[in-house]
Amino acid sequence: MMLRKVFIYFLIVLLIVSPASAAGVSLNRWVLNVTVHDDGLVEELIQAEFENSGSVPLDGFSFVIPASKIAVIRDFYHTTDSTGEVEQQTVPDGLRVIVNFNKPVEAGTKWNGRVGFTAENWAVKTDSNYSIDIPVESPQVISSGKSAEVSVPVDADIRSQVFLPKSVELISVEPPPFRKLFQYGRMVPTWSPEKLHIGDVIRIKGSYSDVLHKIVEVDDRSRSLSTRIKEAKEQGKNVSEAEGYVANANDYNNNQALAFFWEKKYSDAQKYAGYANDELNKAENSLAAPAESTPEPTEVPRSPGFMVPALVIAAALAFLVSRKQ
Repeated sequence: MMLRKVFIYFLIVLLIVSPASAAGVSLNRWVLNVTVHDDGLVEELIQAEFENSGSVPLDGFSFVIPASKIAVIRDFYHTTDSTGEVEQQTVPDGLRVIVNFNKPVEAGTKWNGRVGFTAENWAVKTDSNYSIDIPVESPQVISSGKSAEVSVPVDADIRSQVFLPKSVELISVEPPPFRKLFQYGRMVPTWSPEKLHIGDVIRIKGSYSDVLHKIVEVDDRSRSLSTRIKEAKEQGKNVSEAEGYVANANDYNNNQALAFFWEKKYSDAQKYAGYANDELNKAENSLAAPAESTPEPTEVPRSPGFMVPALVIAAALAFLVSRKQ
């Protein structure tokens, strides 16, 4: 009898100290969009989907990041209305971020949402060098004040993309990304579900590059000129010549210069970025030239040829009249 009581007490203690069961709760989506800014501040947007096929409502979820402090971004794109209060707790590994739902996610329903924040002391900036480690860990759901693990289906949408600061070259990255992009002056390694899994740690190192900076400057200038060309076109100005120069510049810069840069052929990359800049100078000059005025229509003088028959007839009539007289 005593042994049975001890066993029951032991079970009660386990239930108290152990996380609540999350049987039937699955993580269908966990997408990390991370931006490292020039000053080292990190901005993260997390898109998530939890499916509650269990028997108890879910009140929220939590995850850990290696940062010291966050500030939640509340706007239409970052944090959704379905996200309630966001708390933060210091833990040995950094910071635990706790996202509370505005209303519980009942059994048999899903929660789709996103939360965005800026994080301090996550990325490391040393002079013009940057590094960041991003853990891809499964979040925990919260039910009745207790945390619980979730299951991750094999077809779960686990993805990430990391935007490096402008003009910062990607020096090393692991695990290998699905592809490396160049968007709005930033290098962007991107991972698909086939290349990224729960339990991975994304490790990135980057460094400022003068050659990449020239490509970025041309890209920014091209975007600015394209806006001006669009405005001039709306005002009725013929901008076809300027459009052609910008198209040439984009081909030199975004295709050829960038391709050489990926191959670390920096002298060729710089040369084609220079060609692109020359084309933009031509576009600037073309756009600044005064619009060609359309000459007003002038009356075309009538040819005197049609008067000859009339004169002949008049002379003949005058001759006949004179004879009759």
